[in-house]
Amino acid sequence: MELSFSIIKRLLIIIFISELSFLPMLKAEVDKDALPNVEEGFQINFFVKEPHIINPSSLCFDKKGQLYVGAGPQYRHPKEDSPTDYIKILIDSDNDGVAETVKTFAEGLNCVQAMAWKGDELWVANAPELTVLRDTDGDDVADEYQIIYTGLNNLRHSVHGLNWGPDGWLYFTMGNTWVKPNAPKPIRDLQGIKSDDKTQYPLTKIYTKETYPKSFHPLNKQEMEGGIFRCKPGGYDLELFARGMRNPWDMCMDSGFNWLATDNDPGRPGERIFMPIRHGHYSMKHPWKFDWMGKHIAVAPSSDLFPSVSGSGTGVVFYSSEHFPKKYRDHYLIADWTNNCIFLYNPKWVGALQVPAETKRKIVDGGATQGGDLGYKGAKGRSLFRPTDIEIGPDGALYIAGWGSVYGTEYVPKEKWTAEENAKYQGRVFRLTHKGSPLISKNKWNTQKRTKEMKTWSFKELMEDLGSNVHVWRVHSQDELIRRGKTTRAELVSSILSGGLNETQATWAIWALGHIDKNNDTSKEQWSITNFADAEWNSKEKNIDEYKLNIRIQATRILGENATSSAIPQLIKLLTDDEPRIRLAAMGSLDRIGWGNHVEAILDAIAYETDRVTFYTNWQVMRRQLPEAKRYEILKEERIGLRRMAALGLMEEGNRELQNKADEILGSEINNNNPLRGLTISASEEYFRELTTVKFAASLAGDIRYTLDGSKPTYKSQKTKGELQLNQSATLHAAVFKNQKRISVIETLTLNKISDSEWRDRLFVRKIRGEGSAKSYLAQLDGLQRGTKVYMDRDYTFTEVPDILSGATHIRTANDDKSNTSNEFLRFEVNLPATLYLAYDGRSAPPEDLVDGMEKTSMKVGISNGEFFPVYRRAFQAGEVMLLGNKNGGKGGESMYQVFLTKSGLKKTNISEATLAMKKANIKHGEEIFFGRGTCLACHQVKGKGVALGPDLNGISKRRGTEYIIRSILLPDEYIVEGFQQTSLELKNRQKLFGMIQEETNQTLKIYLLTGEKISVNTNEIIKRDDAKNSSMPSSFAHTMNAQDIADVTAWIMQLQ
Repeated sequence: MELSFSIIKRLLIIIFISELSFLPMLKAEVDKDALPNVEEGFQINFFVKEPHIINPSSLCFDKKGQLYVGAGPQYRHPKEDSPTDYIKILIDSDNDGVAETVKTFAEGLNCVQAMAWKGDELWVANAPELTVLRDTDGDDVADEYQIIYTGLNNLRHSVHGLNWGPDGWLYFTMGNTWVKPNAPKPIRDLQGIKSDDKTQYPLTKIYTKETYPKSFHPLNKQEMEGGIFRCKPGGYDLELFARGMRNPWDMCMDSGFNWLATDNDPGRPGERIFMPIRHGHYSMKHPWKFDWMGKHIAVAPSSDLFPSVSGSGTGVVFYSSEHFPKKYRDHYLIADWTNNCIFLYNPKWVGALQVPAETKRKIVDGGATQGGDLGYKGAKGRSLFRPTDIEIGPDGALYIAGWGSVYGTEYVPKEKWTAEENAKYQGRVFRLTHKGSPLISKNKWNTQKRTKEMKTWSFKELMEDLGSNVHVWRVHSQDELIRRGKTTRAELVSSILSGGLNETQATWAIWALGHIDKNNDTSKEQWSITNFADAEWNSKEKNIDEYKLNIRIQATRILGENATSSAIPQLIKLLTDDEPRIRLAAMGSLDRIGWGNHVEAILDAIAYETDRVTFYTNWQVMRRQLPEAKRYEILKEERIGLRRMAALGLMEEGNRELQNKADEILGSEINNNNPLRGLTISASEEYFRELTTVKFAASLAGDIRYTLDGSKPTYKSQKTKGELQLNQSATLHAAVFKNQKRISVIETLTLNKISDSEWRDRLFVRKIRGEGSAKSYLAQLDGLQRGTKVYMDRDYTFTEVPDILSGATHIRTANDDKSNTSNEFLRFEVNLPATLYLAYDGRSAPPEDLVDGMEKTSMKVGISNGEFFPVYRRAFQAGEVMLLGNKNGGKGGESMYQVFLTKSGLKKTNISEATLAMKKANIKHGEEIFFGRGTCLACHQVKGKGVALGPDLNGISKRRGTEYIIRSILLPDEYIVEGFQQTSLELKNRQKLFGMIQEETNQTLKIYLLTGEKISVNTNEIIKRDDAKNSSMPSSFAHTMNAQDIADVTAWIMQLQ
């Protein structure tokens, strides 16, 4: 089925994408003193700002309560001799909320994007390294620099989110840009990079600031697969934790050691918030199924979306400090760099998945995005608030790192980086406090104990820090409790049983107990971790169901971490616990210990699992614990849950036969990846004046059911026998049903009745007929772009299209008609005066009669087989047009010609003409263009209608002016935003495609052409993949729309609220 997409749909794509991109290079006023708006009751101030730091990306607090910031000029296009990043300490000695001392802790680093303390080591993610820094003499200056891993991603999508967990592992996120062949093997394996590199990790050599061998990884946008990794102290035992991400910037844990993270999307539907689980695959580069939000059971589920497609989640923290009022506690705070805000995110549990309990809201708001993903448009009173990281201080305040006004620095060599050069850029740290609640006094948190060695602290002093919101204090106090071992065990047990700990304290305390038990023989102890996992114990306190549940979850997890094989019978019992989080933890522990000879008992326990996350984990663990042969046996099981678990594991491992039968096996919604299409629909005219005939052809036995209102058909929908006549516009959905079950994919066809105003305004090509295949030719209205197909019977695509022809209507011919010699080969009708362009095989001269009356232009179109076709043109009046055969007279080219048409009288529209036309803008006409052409709502939402493939247009006038919209329409390539540039794909069949990649698995990817057409490509057919040098927005509107058209549409869009 050939698809036709309107010019206005592509126009809106330009506006939306330009809303993410408009000219950050243009120098605008930056009000360096303006502060963002905050929710009532809060106040915000600058803790520090330029020139002390520029472009900060990470924050952390040390054991003394001092704030560290990683910043500098490395981002965006560094070279080997670029100036380096640094880590500075921000000291507020007089406690007035402003840092008066800024001290350099370390320098000479690549781009610093995350930091975390462990003991006397500051772990630093500085792409492409993971580095440890040590201050050996206590002067707050790093003396030792040790690279742990190298060869990691470049700075575009690299390592972020360093977090030490109570289980003793260091967790970190990693983006999807390619890693080098000498990267650690688990990371290479994730990205499928084959290498014989034998480097032994972790690296152990220690350097000084002067000898530190900073490596260089050039910026390259080649996208692979991102994930979450973890390692033991020292960098040992590196392993993959979760995968299938694009650019997970930050992650944090709540008080119960549950993760929450953000991931920057590949386009639509938006940035996601997700709860990473072990073995979770979150869809990017999935072996067979793409589902960004994980609604399909083959993909790990996500929790929520950012409210805008153009969002960019950065820092994430879980707030439990006592400074903010109670209604803000036990909530996440999430920074959005693009939309200049901090969200308050209130979680709740739905089974074993953490989801939002209410709509997240902004508590800090720097104003609507002004240039989206990269750009910033300053103005007097507009705050430069672009948060990149957030941390909670010992005083309970929220500290926010803020980027500068441009997307990275311009390259200069290190020796030319001067104070004047530094002054071109900005960087700040903000401090958010609540006016109605006192800060935690420095006298309360900075007590005498902080001047002493931790080994002298009392048990009570350690437990105080164990419940702190300052992460490093929890880590250090737990480490000291573990060091004390059995001598402190009884006090830990007593504290846990008391029920008087807050949830953070309880979580870290029982994990401390678990570490102690792992390192010591505690078989004779009255209380063990096994006891805490059981449901029978009680606390001294009453009404502590949530407290007890958290202890049970942690204890169940610890049994696996400690590989307590004697607990297997208890863990099997817990697989049927009433609480899904207990069941999830039990399966996680059995994964760590192994199933051994308990397979049948475990299968019996999980056979009827209904919780979404637990079911997913069950089949992921099953595929790791059971051999392939055993899982094939389970496919014959009577219990459908076990059959599905076995099948899902085999599908993820690449079983194509099962993948092709996924809908039959899983009983889920059939999706567009199903290779058994089963139904095709076509129309005599997709754009019609009076009537169009729709024909249905089914290859599956069953009833064809359809809807005309855009809703999905069901077995109760209207039935057709194969043909349908329509006299009104409609969005047709159809599918084949049998025994009340849908057995085919849903096919869609958009049909548009041409209104009188459209008939007068837009060029239509109708009643195509002729000899050979010409009777089945279709006009691709406004559809000529790079990457679109040349012929209806070949796979060749256009690789070069002159600007004046981009967006022209293309009559797609058949190459098998190349030998036709007829005098009346092709006939069609146009409703308006038109210019016809004929592209003819450049290897031969065209027949004289074919091009009689035509002007040979200097233009050529390029085709993916390497040929270029010169272009001829001629003007025609409205009415019938007739063309001769390709070899009329017996001579001519070896490839069939192509036909393009544009409305006569068009000339290149410029910004000033469109701006002047705004004085006569006709909003009603703009609305008619928008709605009357029928396909805009297929990709964009307006007043809640349509599909949100791009941002909602409502309220765009609050963010942008008319000049911005006009300029973005006419000059889309003036600045190209990362993530919205075209990708070019060169395929084995000699196709070359240009567009935006939105969905990608290991088997297939989906690329959206500039026409809006979605094409599925098998990844093994791709020869070459590159960033194209153009925006994904068509550049044709300056040639295909006049100034008044642009003004009318702009005026209508600007009045949307």
